[in-house]
Amino acid sequence: MIKNIIFDWVGCLSNDLVRTYETTMYVFEKFDLDKISPDEFKESFVLPYMDFYRKFTDRPKEEIDNLFMEGLVLSEEPELFPSTKGILDYLKNKGIKMALFSSHPQDVLLEEVERFGLKEYFVCVHGSVYDKTKEIKSLMEKNNFSSMETIYIGDMVHDIEAGREAEVTVIAIYWGFQTKEELAKKKPDYLIGDLNELKEIVL
Repeated sequence: MIKNIIFDWVGCLSNDLVRTYETTMYVFEKFDLDKISPDEFKESFVLPYMDFYRKFTDRPKEEIDNLFMEGLVLSEEPELFPSTKGILDYLKNKGIKMALFSSHPQDVLLEEVERFGLKEYFVCVHGSVYDKTKEIKSLMEKNNFSSMETIYIGDMVHDIEAGREAEVTVIAIYWGFQTKEELAKKKPDYLIGDLNELKEIVL
């Protein structure tokens, strides 16, 4: 029986692909790197995010983080995916505990969650995660989530790997940062194209 769900934020609940691409290109511009197209970005982006940047530059992580935050402040605010609020209401009414787990900067993540009026849905909001594989077990321990009763939902191969490491049910959603084909290669427990499909999974 599923009692807990851990959600990724960007690309899963928050439609932030364009914003993240534009902010990354801001970093590229500051480093005098050749910009890449949105399609090239989606094909090459990976987590941990420094693995992505190492394809293009050897600049220090702190310098990259500072420029990314600088560009993020200048960018337009993201929007929620259309089904986000409805599925959170549905899961809350079923008594399922929910947590948010993201590589998105903690301060920005909290601000966005509060602006969208979603804070009440989550038992914890955990951002600034560099390597999700290393930290998801810690989140589960702190919140007393049993692996047999927990789902982890993300939109990237790294999310699938992190969920597998934690021995939870893994759901990959393919409207985010990586393609359906890339995600399918990693064989998540479920591969979905709409959050509303969760209703059939958490019966």
